[in-house]
Amino acid sequence: MNEDEKRIIKSLNKLAVQTRFISLYENRIYINNLKFSKFSRGKEEEFHREYPDIKVIRSTLFQKICIKVSRTIKNQIKPRTKLYIADDDSMENILLYIVLEPYRRKYGVEIVETPSDDSINVDNNCLNDFTLKYMNLMINGEKIEDELEENTIYPLMHIPHQWIADWITSEKIPYKSRKEYDECIEQDMINFLEEHIPNVQESIKQSVNYLNEYNQLKEE
Repeated sequence: MNEDEKRIIKSLNKLAVQTRFISLYENRIYINNLKFSKFSRGKEEEFHREYPDIKVIRSTLFQKICIKVSRTIKNQIKPRTKLYIADDDSMENILLYIVLEPYRRKYGVEIVETPSDDSINVDNNCLNDFTLKYMNLMINGEKIEDELEENTIYPLMHIPHQWIADWITSEKIPYKSRKEYDECIEQDMINFLEEHIPNVQESIKQSVNYLNEYNQLKEE
């Protein structure tokens, strides 16, 4: 953290705000979990007496994203880990930086812009990327399983891309690029299923996770 960020965190700590549950990004504070952060409206008013220009964002969608990310990576990040996030100003990587920013205070991790032998890659594949891959494997009669890269974490694995687009657009955060999903058989199948089954992509992902765990047990 730079000196300005350290001063902001110190001020929040004085107000008894749990800063492990907020993210700092470009003169804004995003609340990851309103209950756990203890960042009440009263505390916000006190904070704004010292920092009137820093906006505090209470977004239900962002909190949903943070909860899913936390559950996905809870056993994957160790204290003082170096996390490499590509600095390409894409919609997905901006979100990754924001949701992982508080892990600097939770576990003393470092977010780096250049990969190294001792860093962990942070992949920006989201739920859509995984389900499209599963559909492709099914169509081609191949075994449906995850082939995850070594030394890599996938925080957005359970996040629909529409959530990412909706949130970053609503917050008017500038970005240079975003993923686009072309029309294809796989996408048509998912679109059809989504019309009849709520949260079908998450159900598909959970089913594949179950199959992976079952196959691992069989191999043991």
